[in-house]
Amino acid sequence: MLKRYLLREVSLPYLLGVLLFIALITTDLLSSLSGVLLARGTPLSDVLLLVLYRLPYTLGVALPLGLVFAILVGVARLIRDSELKAAYAGGVPPLSFLPPILGLAAVVALLVFANSAWIKPAAQARFEQKLYQVYYGTVPSGVLYKQGYAPTGLGVYYAERIEPDGNGARLYAVRVVEPSGVIWTAQEGRWQGRNWILTAPYRVENGRATRWEKVALPFPAHYVPRAATRGYAGLTLAELRELARVDPRARFPLMRRYADAIGVVVLAWLALVVGLSLREAAWAFALVVLVILGYYVLWTAAARLAAVAAVGPMGAWLPDLAYGALALFGTGRLR
Repeated sequence: MLKRYLLREVSLPYLLGVLLFIALITTDLLSSLSGVLLARGTPLSDVLLLVLYRLPYTLGVALPLGLVFAILVGVARLIRDSELKAAYAGGVPPLSFLPPILGLAAVVALLVFANSAWIKPAAQARFEQKLYQVYYGTVPSGVLYKQGYAPTGLGVYYAERIEPDGNGARLYAVRVVEPSGVIWTAQEGRWQGRNWILTAPYRVENGRATRWEKVALPFPAHYVPRAATRGYAGLTLAELRELARVDPRARFPLMRRYADAIGVVVLAWLALVVGLSLREAAWAFALVVLVILGYYVLWTAAARLAAVAAVGPMGAWLPDLAYGALALFGTGRLR
């Protein structure tokens, strides 16, 4: 009974909160692009496509933040109508409110994770292609320049130009330095499967160069490069995981996808603990802002901490660890 009642109290504010954040984020997107859209005379259909392709990203933000809004607003109503006091007087312990909220948060977390793993990357790639078309009147060429990779234990792989062709990629001006100091150079090659196949390469060892007809150098990531996206947002979880095996820079965004999903549960947990600690319902809206702002500050700082060698990709968990500690402390005080 308590579980159904609490979820019912949270469901309507959650829907309103998600719609509110979708509206805010979409408005921010359109205002930031308004100058370009007007200057280029972008058709309304293209503007709507940009909004549509951006929607999975928007939902990735709105779903967890809307939950924080819903929990605090829902608990505030229970406080305002003295229902929370009545529940406590009837012998209902504060911790009994946790399971239904955390269960709801787990469902939202799964949605957020599925969205970031598969839906958002595909939509993000289309969004950036369409945005590129708005800016330059054409689609991206797909060619990558000056790409370097560092597979663990295999040295450094570098290509001046990479042309993806669907089944892999063509490599130009290739240079591979093995951990032993052996250097391979070639004008052309192919990135196919888990190998870089060099055509007519030179093998340089101890200052002596030997020409080979062809060589296949092991490359552990079965990843087809694409230039249609900026950064890693347009890669599916599987692609990002493969790329992280050879590109250390991809390990932080990979870890962040897991951390963001867990962060939904942590945010909901802290929001409920804060809400149950309120004495006046009027504080609810102020606390919505504080909880969200605090998480955003930590989320932004995590990216900078990831650049520190001692922290690395694990810095993605900073917001969850900090908010989890606060939620745990607050839960102890509710007993």
